[in-house]
Amino acid sequence: MSQRIIKVGICGLGRIGRLGHIPELGALPTQYQIVAVADTTPERLLDLPEPARNARTYNSLEEMLQDSEVEMVTIATRHPDHVPMAIKILEANKIAVVEKPVATSVPEMELLRQAAEGHPHQLFFRHNRRFEPAFHKIRQLLQTGLIGQVQYIKLHRSVGFCRRNDWMTMPEFYGGLLTNWGPHLIDQALQLLDSPVKNVWADVRRVVSIGAGDDLFKILLTAENGRLADIEVSGCNALPGREVEIIGNRGTLVSENCNDGKIRVRYLEPDCATKKLQPHPENPPLAYGNFDEKLAFVDASYECPKDLPSIWSTYYDEIVNGVPCPIRFDQAAEVVRITQEVFLISGFQPSTDK
Repeated sequence: MSQRIIKVGICGLGRIGRLGHIPELGALPTQYQIVAVADTTPERLLDLPEPARNARTYNSLEEMLQDSEVEMVTIATRHPDHVPMAIKILEANKIAVVEKPVATSVPEMELLRQAAEGHPHQLFFRHNRRFEPAFHKIRQLLQTGLIGQVQYIKLHRSVGFCRRNDWMTMPEFYGGLLTNWGPHLIDQALQLLDSPVKNVWADVRRVVSIGAGDDLFKILLTAENGRLADIEVSGCNALPGREVEIIGNRGTLVSENCNDGKIRVRYLEPDCATKKLQPHPENPPLAYGNFDEKLAFVDASYECPKDLPSIWSTYYDEIVNGVPCPIRFDQAAEVVRITQEVFLISGFQPSTDK
């Protein structure tokens, strides 16, 4: 029996559509076929990459929705377009895959929820960083208990020192790093916190960007289970440090660069039991430390997996096989809620004085 192949149309052929959606879908020829593409800029419909070479071309989403062969539409357009387009796709009774940021506000996300109510298994969200090999390995290692009870989770990224000047830096297009990189790391943090967020602190600012949107933000999320997530993304850091540090009560896990495929862990030997001690009120020795015990550590390095399933395969499994996609609506909505709260808490006001 032949396997079902989902016929896809891609709306938006900028960087993420052309360099992300097209090759990712093209890598899954037994699950997807790109049959249509749409963009309002005619030049972008020319010289398409191989997986979309034979696709029909359209100048708008509305035109492409008239194509009866298109079953799924992926949205790779400017941020304010995402929800209105997703609603139109659902109303046409087609499957919608929404690029991040999923929505520009909580009320907009509610409109999307209402639109999706009558269309089960037809709305999906591209929180693709949840499928990073490093993130997958980190979650796996934390589940083993190597570093004990997780206390602090640092997720940092830098896009270099860059005076960026395209539409993604403009607030009128919901631009800036918080709406561009923020959803990736907020989604990862929510998974690692593994508990509802009870408190949000944030600082959002613009340092060197040509556009008026932010290029440096820090978010602290405190979860009900006591874990703390420290999220920071910068477009103005010329000397960035580690991308991941996770501290537990028996060790630490780090990733210098999530793209290098390596995770380092330093943890107490499993049979190393900490003594129940009392602090000394008298003056300590001149050297630093605890001289009543000697701790034994294990230093280990782990390779990240290279054969993880694609996020697109999880959509396929729900559509065709009834296996729920791990990225749920409520999870995507929480990312939108926290992003909105971060803007409100920080009081960030876009400016144009750089």
